[in-house]
Amino acid sequence: MPAKMKKLFVLLNCAVGILSFGQEVQKDFTKILLDENFNNGDKNWNSTFNVDNLFIAQNGYYELFRRSKKSGYFLLPNDKIEYGSFELETSITFAEHDNRKQSAGILLMAKDNSSGLLVEINQKKEFRIMRIYNDRQVPKMGGGNGWVKAPAYLTKTLNVITIKTYDKVYDLFINGQFVVSFTEIELNKGMVGLYIGADSKAKYDYLRIKGEEKTDLTTIEVNTNKEEEKSFTQIIINLKNQINKKDKEIDELKSKLKLANNGAINNSNKDTGIINERNKLAAKVNQLESENQDMQLQLIALEEEKKKLEDFKASVQAGQENGDIIINLTNMVSNQKTKIEELEQKNKSLNDENNGLFLETKDLTKQLDIRINALTSEQAKNIRMKYELDSLKKLVMGLNDTIKAKNALLKKPDSTPPAKELSDEEQLQQLIEKERQERIRRKEEEEKKKKEEEEKAKGNN
Repeated sequence: MPAKMKKLFVLLNCAVGILSFGQEVQKDFTKILLDENFNNGDKNWNSTFNVDNLFIAQNGYYELFRRSKKSGYFLLPNDKIEYGSFELETSITFAEHDNRKQSAGILLMAKDNSSGLLVEINQKKEFRIMRIYNDRQVPKMGGGNGWVKAPAYLTKTLNVITIKTYDKVYDLFINGQFVVSFTEIELNKGMVGLYIGADSKAKYDYLRIKGEEKTDLTTIEVNTNKEEEKSFTQIIINLKNQINKKDKEIDELKSKLKLANNGAINNSNKDTGIINERNKLAAKVNQLESENQDMQLQLIALEEEKKKLEDFKASVQAGQENGDIIINLTNMVSNQKTKIEELEQKNKSLNDENNGLFLETKDLTKQLDIRINALTSEQAKNIRMKYELDSLKKLVMGLNDTIKAKNALLKKPDSTPPAKELSDEEQLQQLIEKERQERIRRKEEEEKKKKEEEEKAKGNN
């Protein structure tokens, strides 16, 4: 990478990751989004056993052992849930190991296991914050590899990491003490994962994520003027917050764009990558400004609507002739309620009909299964009968061949003619009878032999 381009990346990093020494996130996060105690780790975190990794959830811990000495490893949950603004807390304990520099941490705002924001600690009582890209890792603070000494916060074994983030601002706490705030405007939502450093052994006791309790404006029942005014006020406040957020993001992008323009001007070779980055930033600024203008128009419209409602409320309270309007509105609400009740009744009727059809289908399916089983049994019976018929046909064919051979023998000159010539059918009947008698004789002999063996066995006893 050219030296000037490296310098530009450093400048961009300084613009993107702005550090401060006071808490920036003032939000309260009280809604539990995730409470992972690793009692059933394989449900969301896979166990792994191979040459490089040994990961297993047992005894209420998720134990990670990275054997490879070349690089660390990121682990993402199976549920793939993404979080925006939240408070995260986890407990990391380093196990005894020959490597005194082993490390572990938390991956934030991840889209996959090779991108996001990494908060990492090690056994040397140091921490670092890294921006993870697919092809590189860039420190958000500190020099060199980004490690910052923090002996006042960290221990060599058990450490509790807490991170609060809202509107792309992050507060880092270690063992209950505030450490530092930083920003990352390129990331606003992503998965939360775990990280185990190269040649490191650590275990996670729990991973807890809490979100902000928010009022869903679509669920507010506007039954009174006060509630209606409250609803409009809340919508306007939200729009103003979004506009302020967009303004802040536009200012940050403009600063970043200015740095990119300065870097492009100073680069005599007009590096294509820098120019493309500058163009992307300019396009994003234009897009955000357009979105901001749209929201400002919405805000103006809502404020005008609120003013009209307030004027209407004042006129009613002043006793002006708006009784007909109120009566009409009341009738409209009543009619809507009646329609809703009718639809609910119709829906209930359809549900009952659907349940009836389901039970009928279930019975028909059961009858069909019985018929199929009977048919299968009948088919098996037919196959057996066909097999017996084939055996009889073979026997008849064999007897016919025997009759033909004997007839041929009788027709020879030196053969003595029989007293009476029998027909083919009579000869066949005689042979069948002879075969039957032979079978009876053999069966009697077998029964006699079996009886003698049984008497002999009784005599021996």
